[in-house]
Order: sequence, then structure tokens, then C-alpha cells
Amino acid sequence: MKNILLAFLVSLCAHSSEPWPDPVANDVLPYETAGLTHGPMLGRPTANSMRVWVRTAKPVKFDVVYDTRLPLSNKSPVVAGETTVARDNTGVVDLTGLAADTRYFYGVRIEGQLADTRPEFHDPWPSFRTLPDAKLFNVAFAIGHCASQEPSPVGGGHYASPPAFDTLRRLHGDEAMFGIVNGDIIYEELRDGKIDGVRANYKLYFSRGRSFASLFRGMPGLFTFDDHDVGWDIHGCGDVGLGNGQHLIRDIGLAAYQEYAGWANFAGPHSGAVRFGKAELKAGSDVLLDASADFSTLKPETVSTIHIGPYTKTGDVLKRTDSPPNAGVYGLVEVLDKNRLRVRPAFRKDATVDYSIGTHHYYDWKVANCHFFAIDTRGERSRYNPKDRHDPTLFLLGDAQRRWLMDGVKKTDAQFIFIISPDPWVIYHTAAHVSKKPGADRDDKGDGFPSFVHERELLLNFLSGIGKPVLIFTGDVHHSASVRITKNVWEMMCGPLSSTGHPLATMGNPPLGGTWDSQGRKVQIRWLTASPNNMPYQRIRNAYYSVVQVNNVAKAGRPEGAGYQWVAYAEPQVIVRWHDAYTGKLAYAETISTMDAKSTPHAPREGKR
Repeated sequence: MKNILLAFLVSLCAHSSEPWPDPVANDVLPYETAGLTHGPMLGRPTANSMRVWVRTAKPVKFDVVYDTRLPLSNKSPVVAGETTVARDNTGVVDLTGLAADTRYFYGVRIEGQLADTRPEFHDPWPSFRTLPDAKLFNVAFAIGHCASQEPSPVGGGHYASPPAFDTLRRLHGDEAMFGIVNGDIIYEELRDGKIDGVRANYKLYFSRGRSFASLFRGMPGLFTFDDHDVGWDIHGCGDVGLGNGQHLIRDIGLAAYQEYAGWANFAGPHSGAVRFGKAELKAGSDVLLDASADFSTLKPETVSTIHIGPYTKTGDVLKRTDSPPNAGVYGLVEVLDKNRLRVRPAFRKDATVDYSIGTHHYYDWKVANCHFFAIDTRGERSRYNPKDRHDPTLFLLGDAQRRWLMDGVKKTDAQFIFIISPDPWVIYHTAAHVSKKPGADRDDKGDGFPSFVHERELLLNFLSGIGKPVLIFTGDVHHSASVRITKNVWEMMCGPLSSTGHPLATMGNPPLGGTWDSQGRKVQIRWLTASPNNMPYQRIRNAYYSVVQVNNVAKAGRPEGAGYQWVAYAEPQVIVRWHDAYTGKLAYAETISTMDAKSTPHAPREGKR
């Protein structure tokens, strides 16, 4: 009888999906004891690779151990990594050479000890699934925006663990291949205008948001940034020649963003790293000299703009710490040598000042017949002109990014184009939720494309002519909406994940359904969340997330009667589903076929100025 019981237990251990302590390596250590403070988190998913991120209490060397079965052992594949002080004790490793469409279990090992990274003891051991590598397959992903965890203004306390991430994990963890947080990952807690303050903000949110950490421990994440991620509104970051302004704080926020979120994103030849330094400037000269720099490795195609004179924050007042002369936005003309850059415009005064060199943060990736373009709507924009939103000199993307987007869309062979935009295209973002000024609900305050209509219309006219479905997923406004812009172009607003909901007036008071005029363009409001204007801003709790499924193939039986086969749809479809973040209940769904982009009898007319 004892032998039978022993055989049963051995068999149970061999086949159970629950983790078992590693009998080959040393004992499994609790999370904190192992020296981990945050992570692991997953990003940059492909059919044959996955990126793993961790943060430790001090700089250390670590291993990521992975395998297709448990327990993990000394025979399991290992990739070595390191956390560094320069990156706030964060580090990443890339697991490569993986099998497609395969589940892998993984763990973090520090000083020979495997860490128990499960949020709770009863949770399964962390794992992920690689993407399929078939020519065509069904695609599913999750997306949402605005994930505030600031103290609740009503009743005190914190949004200790936003429900959207937990609901996504429980109900869609096996369905969604990856999750996208489309801007406003963090808000302005613990900030002091310096990079360590932004880092502290990420650490607070990643610790407080246990559901966020749990989701991206098993589901690969991809991210964009918006105003709260950088810190306050930053109009004019890409406006060469613009003088003093709070936009000069951009690179402080984005350096921390790269360490805590941007690591998960794909990179291209235009991608680089933010650089900081102290420069010597001479009046009338256009040469920036930094004797401590090494510009020989700086690639001009990776540079957005150069900022001189960063700002900091004291209390609630934004100000320059040392009133630096020549403060403003500069363009890179050329790299002269190891220590010198030629910039524009020329400097006004002799000075030794702090500067930062910004980089491009937009990126793209392709999955099956879907091409994703994640754009930067904050870091390279001009000022906006509230007196003329059609001003042709204004831009949200700028020349380099606009060319990259249009060229990418033009050249791709994908059937579906997904543009991930942190800011809205036809939906307004007004100040009606915080302002009692007459007409506040009709005054887009410069956040999205309704304040940059010239560039918006250039892009929409281009996208309308490509003959493919284009779905623009937007954020910033704490709402959800489905808006048909032209016969093939849609704006899909998916959220907020946890931020307090805005009243309808913040969207510009669009109808709950029907035709609406957005700065001269007639669009169709198909559906949106109805947050009444007579309720206080702080009381509205309308949290949503979306799951997007692309139906490319159907499962069908084989003629010979054994097994099944995948049959391709002649006209594939994409279904965008909005779910209540608290319950997971379906709120609305929109289905768009490739047929819709070819001919639609009742497509909305494009407006003119």
C-alpha cells in the first residue's frame, strides 16, 4: 500500500502544473530575500524570443532560468544578466532561440538561489507563451490607457491594485498574446522634477499595483508614454527655437521611462538613448562643447531635439533651478567630433549649462497580417495655437515621425493597420472637468490632434486612401469610445484602466450616437461611455479595458474525418471588445472586416475647414 501511495505522489508531482522547489539548485528563496524589489516583467514578444526585466535592491548579476517543464533545474537553459546603478538597479535579458507557440516556465536566480516570484503562494509558477510562427493565424491582444493609482480624493486610501489588470489576467490571460498600456502608466506622485523622483514614482506604482505586476509577469507588455509619464504638459518639445518652458523636463521623465517601461518596446534604426551633460556655450556660436562627452557614438538619425536648461519642481511651482541663459529647444545639425556638436539656433550668451539630447521613442512591430505603429504624441510636438487650430506650422508628430509612419503604412503588406496613439485624433480633451469657464467643453486644450488639425487632416487623408482597415487606438481622455472617421479609419478609445472617469464634457460633449463635427470633420460616434456632466469628477468610476481579436483563420474538420485544419477567411475581421474592468462584462464590441475598407455605401463625408 505504501508503494502504491508513493508511486501516486511521484506521478502527481511529475504532472502537476504547480511549482515544486528546485531539487538540483539550492532552495527557492522568498522574493525579497533573493534581493528582488520589482519584476520579473515580460516584453518585446516574438515567435522565438522574449525579454525579461527585473529590478534589484543593489546592482547584481542574475540569471533567468527557463524551460518547457517544471521543475527548473541546473539542466535548464540560462541567460545571464546584470542590474546596474546607472539604470537604477534595473536590467533586462533576452531569451532567444525559443520554439514558437510554446509555453515556457521561467525564474530569476541570484547568487545561485532561485527566487520565488509568485505574488501569492497558491499562484502558478510564472510562465509565458511565445507567438506562433505560421504565415497566418488568429491574433489577440489587450489594450487600455490611464492607470492612475493616486490616493482617492473621496474617502481617502489608495487604488492599491487597479482591478483592470487582475480582471485581464483572470479572464483573458490565455487569450491575449500581449498587453498594451497606451500612455499615463504613472501620475505625479513622489516627483521632484529630477530623475530619481520619476524613478521613485515607477517603483511606487509597480509595488502598489500588485495586479499590474502580476499581469505582466505572465503576459508580455508594450508601452507608450503620455503627459503624466513625462511630468506635466510638455507642449513644444520638438519646436526648435522655442525658449523657456516646462517642456524642457521631457528627457528627465523619458530616461526613467526607458528604464521602467520603454525596455519592453521594439526598437528601430531611429531608436537611441537619452543623454545628459554639461555644455560650454559661447555667444553667437552654434557649437555645443562638452569636454566630458563622447559624441563619436551619437547617430544623428536617433536624435529628436536637444534641450538646454532643464526645469525642476519645488512644491507646486515649476521653475528653473539656476535661471540658465540660452534655455530652450535646439536642433542637431551635425556631429563635429568627440566633444562638439553643431546645433541651431546659435547661442545668445556665454554660459555653462545642463543639456539633454532626446531620442525617438516611436516604434513598430508586425504580428501575422497586423502591423502595429506606436507613435509619440508628446515628445516631438510643437506649441499649439488656441486661436487657430488649423495653423499649418503646428505639428504633433513632426517631420521625421510623420515620414516614418506614412512610409511604414505605405510599404507594409499587412491587411490591418493598428496605430497606437496616446492622444486622441477626433475626440477632444477639454478642461471641462476642472474648469467652469464658459465654453470650456468646446475648447480642446492642446492635448490631441483636434488642436493640430492641419497635420491630422494630412494623415487622415493619406490613411483613408490605402484601402485597408486602420484602427487608431487612443488614450489620454478617461473614456471609452468607438468612432468611425472615414470608411476605413476608426478611432478606438479604450479605457481608462483605473484613472477617475472624466465627464462627457471633457470629450467635447459628443452625442451618445450619431454624426459629430470634430474641427470641421464629420465623424460617426458609434458608441461611448456615458459619464454625466452633473456628477463630480471625483465620483465617476468607469474603468474599462479592451481585448482585440483578429479572425484570420477558422478551425474546420478535415475531409478524411480525422483531426482538423485551419482555413483562411477570404475577408478577415477584427473585433474590438470593451469590457468592464471590475467585472469583465462585455460593454460593447465593434467588428470591422477588410471588406469595409473597400466599399461602404454610407461612409461619413470628410469635412473641410
